[in-house]
Amino acid sequence: MSVTKAVLAVKDSITFTLNEADLTGKKVGEELKTLARDVPCTNGPQWWIRYYPAGGVEDSKAHLSVFLMVNKTISSRFSFKVQDSSIETDMYAFNLTESVQCGCTKFASHEALRPLFVDGKLLITCDVEFDVSVPFTFLSPRLAQHCGHVPTDFQLIVGSNQLQVHKSLLSLVSPVFHAMFSHDTDESRSGEVKIKDFDFDTVQTTIDFCYGKEMETPSVETVISMLRFADKYDIKVVTNLLKPIPRQSLSNETFHTVVHYADKCCDDELFEDCCDLFFENQSDIVATEKFKMLPPPTVTRLLKDTFDLETQFDVIRHAHANGMDFILAFLEQPIINLTPSATLSSMPGTARETI
Repeated sequence: MSVTKAVLAVKDSITFTLNEADLTGKKVGEELKTLARDVPCTNGPQWWIRYYPAGGVEDSKAHLSVFLMVNKTISSRFSFKVQDSSIETDMYAFNLTESVQCGCTKFASHEALRPLFVDGKLLITCDVEFDVSVPFTFLSPRLAQHCGHVPTDFQLIVGSNQLQVHKSLLSLVSPVFHAMFSHDTDESRSGEVKIKDFDFDTVQTTIDFCYGKEMETPSVETVISMLRFADKYDIKVVTNLLKPIPRQSLSNETFHTVVHYADKCCDDELFEDCCDLFFENQSDIVATEKFKMLPPPTVTRLLKDTFDLETQFDVIRHAHANGMDFILAFLEQPIINLTPSATLSSMPGTARETI
């Protein structure tokens, strides 16, 4: 039996700046290029734009030449467009290879481009859609595109905002909502529920994800907020798909968000990964402003687990020696409270100064 070949169309774009000075400052055939980008949903293929401000060949002199480049064979549909103008072209490339540049040798003449420059600069965007081979499961239908004929019958109230949804969807994805609708509850009778502890954007993004709506790639902060919402309402379709993302996105820049989530949600494996990163990059992470926003109990646990610190005094020493003074008051207070007043009065200073 032959195997089905599933193909998914994935979109991406690159915007680059054309400098007016390059129209005359560059020679014919002198190329510029953008940084390479990974083709979405793939492992290996990359694409970028190669362009010639003075023209790629003599025949295209005094024209801008633009080309789509790839490092592996792939089919694509793409367009080049000059911002705030009618200059645009659409193209299709079947099995474009790394040895071929596909585009326009005479995309736009210098004469047509010059009036469009602002402060000597002009933005040009390439929108591209690649045909990517994927597992068959990737082709599962997007529910949001096919349920418009059924009116919504429930609303989620978040502050002053309302989100219209289908009861049936909430029941399918969430045992918590299903139980709510299966009994004579206030929510079931009123057709609405007030969502607390989450902002409207988090709730809307999570519900849009359940509907299968097309979405921009969310930030790590957004994904973690979605995971918290999904955890509260037991929406496993969200938690199962998104749970790997915080670990995959762990870096010095995202450390604050990920370690706080790992600690608060008792994800010990993820917290251990945070400890490993902190061990290797302590000084860089501590220097970030966001690190100072972490709750002191989280930082205390982080220091104990990362450096095998046993006592409160050990943690105080380490924090003071490594620029984490913002947690010292939290660490010292229990020691001060437990210290007899006579002993405390004989101390030359704070607990920090005596260690």
